[in-house]
Amino acid sequence: MNTRTAFSAATLLAIATAFGGAAFAADTKAAAPAAAPAATAAPAPAAAPAREITKEQAIEMATKAHPGEVTKAYEDTKKGKKTWEVKINGTDGKKWEVHYEIKTGALVSEEGK
Repeated sequence: MNTRTAFSAATLLAIATAFGGAAFAADTKAAAPAAAPAATAAPAPAAAPAREITKEQAIEMATKAHPGEVTKAYEDTKKGKKTWEVKINGTDGKKWEVHYEIKTGALVSEEGK
């Protein structure tokens, strides 16, 4: 084997090892949180569910964010998305309009007046 071929093979081996190690590290990091005990895991942020939500679920999410009396809750369109609009007379003295996307449960908008 000549020097040029040996050097090329060694370089290729070093590159493959580096990328293989990075892929293994990425897999290890992805698996680590799942292996952690539930007591030490941080609670998930108030992320929207990835499924369609009901009007009752929208009301529950809205009143958790803005406690008060729900005056209306109905299907609406906001920012081009089908939403549940929930109107609340808040305990903070504001009148809230909160919109959750029906398809995903994501918060589309909220406005306090």
